[in-house]
Amino acid sequence: MSHVYQPALIRALISAGGSATLRQLAQAFLCEDESQLLYYEKRIKEMPVRVLRKHGVISVQGQLVSLTIPPLTLEQRARIRMACERRLQSFVQKRGLCDLGLPPSRR
Repeated sequence: MSHVYQPALIRALISAGGSATLRQLAQAFLCEDESQLLYYEKRIKEMPVRVLRKHGVISVQGQLVSLTIPPLTLEQRARIRMACERRLQSFVQKRGLCDLGLPPSRR
């Protein structure tokens, strides 16, 4: 498989301007790993999509998942993103897991 990974790594580095962290490179590889994409599509359908649809937070039409709310202002979107990040950080802190790749200023 090195014949695939080597050019993929070089391409990712070129796209990143010549250098990247191992995490950034792993993310670039993950974006192209069809088996992992299919795995996460299945996991997403089984849990968060099913639960959020049941609660009326999202709707699903084929492969398209949408929030069931009217368009949000920039401020509303920022508040919701911050609330989601706080929830994720709380989960990580309780479990003692890694930092989810957040920069130190956002941990």
